[in-house]
Amino acid sequence: MILDITRHKFYEGLLTLLGTTIMMIVLLATSAGDSGIAPAPDSPLMSFIRSLTGGMGFIEGVFVVLIYFISVLALSRAALRSRIYPTDTMASMALSAVLFMPMISTEDALRQAVVVLLMSYSLANMFYCFGPNRRVNRLFAAMVASGTLAVVEASLVVVPIVMSLALIIARKKFREALVVVVGMLLPIFTYCYVEWLLGDSFAHTLSLWWSSLTTNFNINILDNITLTRLVFLAFVIFLQAVSLVLNVSQRDVRSSGARGVWRTLQLLLVVVLCAALLLPSASGSMLTVIVATAAAMLSVYFIHCNIMISVVTYTALLSLAVAASL
Repeated sequence: MILDITRHKFYEGLLTLLGTTIMMIVLLATSAGDSGIAPAPDSPLMSFIRSLTGGMGFIEGVFVVLIYFISVLALSRAALRSRIYPTDTMASMALSAVLFMPMISTEDALRQAVVVLLMSYSLANMFYCFGPNRRVNRLFAAMVASGTLAVVEASLVVVPIVMSLALIIARKKFREALVVVVGMLLPIFTYCYVEWLLGDSFAHTLSLWWSSLTTNFNINILDNITLTRLVFLAFVIFLQAVSLVLNVSQRDVRSSGARGVWRTLQLLLVVVLCAALLLPSASGSMLTVIVATAAAMLSVYFIHCNIMISVVTYTALLSLAVAASL
């Protein structure tokens, strides 16, 4: 049964992804998506990305759909291959496809799609950074992807900070800690360097970035959020909390690598939730980060549920996601 996502075969997960992709195309074509959240001002990187579309809504829509499709495949593939769950499952593909849909189907679709893509790649590479088969190239890729989030939107700097601390503590090697720091700082350094080539100074560029981090742009994600999106997010966060409890109860049967991944996910979730409430520049992108983290965590909930509860929960999640996308 296709709604029993823990027992999905690859083609069933792909069918779910194709179905949500078609729905995304319809939503973007009809401009039905409305997040109810005031978007943050564009960073220079986001302005450049938007310029690639030439101001044409059709090209932007194509970008968004492609980014959505690639993000789901990247995160679900890494979650399966890195064995962060107690059993092999394709559930992360069906979950990612459903959870990403309402976050991207907004008036600010391109920005949220870029955030989803960078979060997917940072998490996907982070999964391989724990355990005996960890590789330095994955470490660097994870930090470059998460560091780029801070260039897309300054308030998302909490993601590379949390991830870098978790990886440095886990790896305990100076050479690898150096790779983490360089990977995290490379995007912001590149941004400052490009601005310097264009005639601005490093100090002024960093000052503008800091200002965008600490300035209140009259964005209040709790006041402006729509009711359907609030219910969807509340349900996702509730499932995340249950997944954390289930993960703790199964700690003894996990590999050391899986435990390291989960510690990072838990820390990331707590810090981003706090940042969403406390940072003056926090916007809807914070919610996108929380949901992207949930896409990596919720498989544990469905693995430990019986078939009936799993199907009911996934049906409710799918229904709320569709309602939040409209």
